[in-house]
Amino acid sequence: MHLTRSDDLIPVLQATLPAIKAHLLTLVPNAEFHHIGATALPGAITKGDVDVLLRVCQSDFTSAVEILRTQLEVKQAENWSNDFASFGEDSSYPFPLGVQLVVKDSENDFFLFIHEYLSSDLMHLAEYNRIKINSASNGPEEYWKAKHIFLSSLLASRSNNG
Repeated sequence: MHLTRSDDLIPVLQATLPAIKAHLLTLVPNAEFHHIGATALPGAITKGDVDVLLRVCQSDFTSAVEILRTQLEVKQAENWSNDFASFGEDSSYPFPLGVQLVVKDSENDFFLFIHEYLSSDLMHLAEYNRIKINSASNGPEEYWKAKHIFLSSLLASRSNNG
C-alpha cells in the first residue's frame, strides 16, 4: 500500500475540493460540508483518498441518503445506521472520494472531534502516522484494523471525559 504525506496533495485538493463541495451542497443543500480525514491534516500520512463529511439534521437524513445513493456508490453498508451512511466515488476525481453522511449531534457525529483532536495534538498525530506506516505493509485489512483500534481508543477517551 502506497502512503504519502497529506502536504503533497495540497495543489490537487485546492483545485478539486471547491467543485466537490459545490456539487455535494447542490445535492444536499442543508448540509454542512467539512474536509476531514488525513488529507485535511497537515503533516498526516495518507493513502491519498479524500474524505469529506456532510452533517445534516435528523429530518434531512433519509432524503440525503436517497439523493446521494443516486449519485455515488454505497460504501461500507454494514456500518450504516439511522444516523450514518457512507458513499464514495472512485473514478471522477484524481483521488478516491469518501463521503460520510451523519446526523448532527448523533452518536456517529464524531468526525470533527477526531479532526480537531489530531490537528491540535501533534503527539497523537505522530502516533497515528506511526501506526499507519507500521501497518501498511500488512495489507488493507490490517491497516484498517490498526487505525480502527487507535481511533476507537481516542473516541473512548472522549466519552470518558465528557
